[in-house]
Amino acid sequence: MNAAVLSLLLLASAPARAQTEDAWTRSETAHFTIHHENPGAALGDYSRIEQVYETLHGELWSLVPWMATEKTNIYIYQSVDSYRLGRFHPAPWSGGMLQTAEGSKTLVVFEPVDTGIVAHELTHLYFHAYFDEKKASPPSWLDEGLAAMLQSQALSLLDPREKGPILGTTAPLASFLKSRPGQDAPAAWVNGWYAQAQSVAWFLKRGHIDSGFPDFCGKLRDGESVESALHEVYGYQDLAAFEAAWQKWRPTKAPGQLKGSGDR
Repeated sequence: MNAAVLSLLLLASAPARAQTEDAWTRSETAHFTIHHENPGAALGDYSRIEQVYETLHGELWSLVPWMATEKTNIYIYQSVDSYRLGRFHPAPWSGGMLQTAEGSKTLVVFEPVDTGIVAHELTHLYFHAYFDEKKASPPSWLDEGLAAMLQSQALSLLDPREKGPILGTTAPLASFLKSRPGQDAPAAWVNGWYAQAQSVAWFLKRGHIDSGFPDFCGKLRDGESVESALHEVYGYQDLAAFEAAWQKWRPTKAPGQLKGSGDR
C-alpha cells in the first residue's frame, strides 16, 4: 500500500471515530442524560438506572444534595469490546468506570447493563464528587465499603435490621484501614477485604444515628484522622473501642442459624 492510499484511508476513518460517542442516541431521564451507542436499546435500562438512583438518594443526598437537580451523564456502550475501544480508555478488567474531574460527572458502562455495577460505580461517583469539593479523596475502605453496601441494597429489598455480610476471619482495624487490595492480590484476600469494608460501612450507617454519617465524612474530608472523627462524631475513645463495638454488632451467623432458629 503506497503512502497516498494510506493517507486517504486515514482521512476517511478519522471523522467517523472522532464523532462516535457524539453521534449516539441521547435520552433524558429525571436524573440522568443517557448516551446510548445502540439506538434500539431497551428502555428498561433507563428504568433500572432510575431505580438505582432512588436507592442511592436515600443514603447520599445529605452529602450531595445536587444529585436531585443536577443530571449525571451516562454512556452505555453496546458491547464490552466497544467499551474498551471507546474514548474513556477503561482498564482491561473494568466493568464500569466514572469521571468526576473538573466538574465532570460521568458514568461509563456497557450492555447488557449490570444493575450492581451501576449502583457500585454511581456510589463512587457521588462520594468522590463530595470529597472533590475540597480536593480530597475518601479513604479506600469507606469508599469501597459504602459502594458495596449500596450495591447490595440496590439489588434486593433488605430488612432494615440487616447488619451486613457474614465475615470469616477479620483483619485488625488498625492495619485494615490503611490497606487496599492490589492488582496482584489473591482473590480470597480481595474478597475478604471488600466484605470487611462493607461490614464496617454498614455499621457506621446502620449501627448509629444516620445523621452522624455526614459529619463523620465531613471531618475526613477536612483532613482529620479516622480515629479523631470517630471520637468527635460517635464518641469512641479510640479505634479499639470502635472495633470492639463493631465486632459485637456485626452478624456472625446467617439468619437461619441464629439462636432460636435451630441452634441447640
